[in-house]
Amino acid sequence: MSGNDPIAACDRLVRIFERAQSLGIKSPAGSDDTIQAPIVPLTIALLKMKVRPALTSRWLESDPVHVVLVGGTNTGKSTLLNLLLGRDVAGMGVQARFSQHPEAYRPSVLGDEWLDGYESRFRGYRRYRNEHPPRQSDEELRGQGYIPALAVIDPQKSTSPEWAPLLSQTAVVWDAPDYSTEVAESYLSTVIDLIGLADLVVMTVTDESYADNRGNAILRMVSEAGVSVVVAANKVPENPSLIKDITRTIETVGQTRAPLLQLREVRGASPSDRLLRLLGTSQAATIRDTIGSELARGRQLKRCALRGSIQFIGRHFEGVLQPLVQEADAATEWSQVVDRVARERILEPYQRDYLEGIHYGEFNRTLVHLVELLRVPVVGPVVETAGQVVRVPFRLARQGIRKLLKLPASDSPGVPEEVVLRTAIGSCLLALASEAQARVSQGGHASWRLVAEKLSDPATNKRVFDQFERDFAAYREGFDIEVRRRAESLYKKLKEEPARLNALRGANLLAGTASVAVAIKTAGISWSDAVIGPVVAGIWHNLLEWGLGRYLETLRADLVTDQFQAVASLVVDRLAEPLKKFFDVAVSPGDLEAALADFAVVKNEAIRVAGGSDA
Repeated sequence: MSGNDPIAACDRLVRIFERAQSLGIKSPAGSDDTIQAPIVPLTIALLKMKVRPALTSRWLESDPVHVVLVGGTNTGKSTLLNLLLGRDVAGMGVQARFSQHPEAYRPSVLGDEWLDGYESRFRGYRRYRNEHPPRQSDEELRGQGYIPALAVIDPQKSTSPEWAPLLSQTAVVWDAPDYSTEVAESYLSTVIDLIGLADLVVMTVTDESYADNRGNAILRMVSEAGVSVVVAANKVPENPSLIKDITRTIETVGQTRAPLLQLREVRGASPSDRLLRLLGTSQAATIRDTIGSELARGRQLKRCALRGSIQFIGRHFEGVLQPLVQEADAATEWSQVVDRVARERILEPYQRDYLEGIHYGEFNRTLVHLVELLRVPVVGPVVETAGQVVRVPFRLARQGIRKLLKLPASDSPGVPEEVVLRTAIGSCLLALASEAQARVSQGGHASWRLVAEKLSDPATNKRVFDQFERDFAAYREGFDIEVRRRAESLYKKLKEEPARLNALRGANLLAGTASVAVAIKTAGISWSDAVIGPVVAGIWHNLLEWGLGRYLETLRADLVTDQFQAVASLVVDRLAEPLKKFFDVAVSPGDLEAALADFAVVKNEAIRVAGGSDA
């Protein structure tokens, strides 16, 4: 799908918001509420439940008005629901958290296309038809977690007597789980899903719950999301001061003049008898008329809720993504730290201590390879073989002494280049661990602690050095080819003047003879200037006398540059990049930019759908 496909863009937004939610952030920083509003979950719910369905064809024609009843424990939601349905259908009980799963009550004529036709709605919920989902005990909730489930119930198929007609044939009335207890926190997500779906919210309160922090947070979110709200004060005594305080609280918290409807407590011999008596009150008639008038707005109600959803997401867009932005910023900082430390602790010491030091040997190796190309037929190979033979007794003697003294098999410091690099890498790892730990101490992003722990783990250092040995061997093999290529280039240059070539072949014979003496002293030749330099000094001197000084300097400088670049690539690709991945991030800065573009696409299409005639 193209980047301008609003449905695909909406799906991408859901995924990136879910990543933000996975960081455990419930609301943007700065909220001083005792119970923080779950802004991120509601943003996701609005996209899944309302916005994405609205982006499909014929949404207004096929999706009914969704009325969601919310309230705390024992605030009379089920009583109010039965009042709207005109029959005793919803479960009613004094048990705390009696309504544990969302239940949709819809007339037969609506069918279930509004649920089954939108794949993003209630994904992962178990579904029940005309039966209440089984409750989970508190022990089950704590042990295995909440199992999402919902019920779709046709009240017209109920065996309960019909005391009043259904309030609407074009609306689905949802009974939401309560939210006012600690255990209810485990299924608060279902309440949020229903709020994301709602076109109209009816909140039930009592004289004991109207100032509940959780309820206030939800009321504030519902109002901010542009959803129409009606508040029903249930079982509230006739007390003008109390009613005034409830009204003031609702207006202050919800920042809305939501209608406050009262419903007195009515007693009866049974739930059906109580409902029948309640339906006969003027308060019940007022509630049915008020909510009925709201439902009569139909498409206008749905369009308003859709516009409110987009505005809500837009207001909180940056706040919702802030945890991801902070994580991406921290990851970028870590990447910069790795690049800086790798440069300061590896590449600069390598340049200074090896390429510019007396241990640099690659150009000498180039000249030695040139010597091999200049060997005088017959005599040259004999001298070279003599050098090898001379070294054998010394090697055997050295091995015998090691066995006698039980010394390690070799005390060779290794290739000088490798020694410099190993020392530099060790210094780099220590410096990176110190950098990460400093940010932990400064209260930086939580991922810094994970990075510091990884770098402090000896197993991590071992893996780094083991990988370095493999990568260094591969690099040396490749660069040996480059050294030989430079020697061949120099040899071709010399072949342009045969007289000089023959003279150098004579010098080569002397150099080969000298190498025998060097081998006796060192029992093995090193490539560094300090060791092999005297052996090739004659060749270098002759080349300079023949006017090839500038050519040699250019050849040497180019070789140093190419070698530095090869090692720099090795450090960047095989060391720095894997170290950067120590900082795991959910998204990249590019993902965040794409999310902004996706929202623009979704917003434009949703506004188009929400506009137009209400006819």
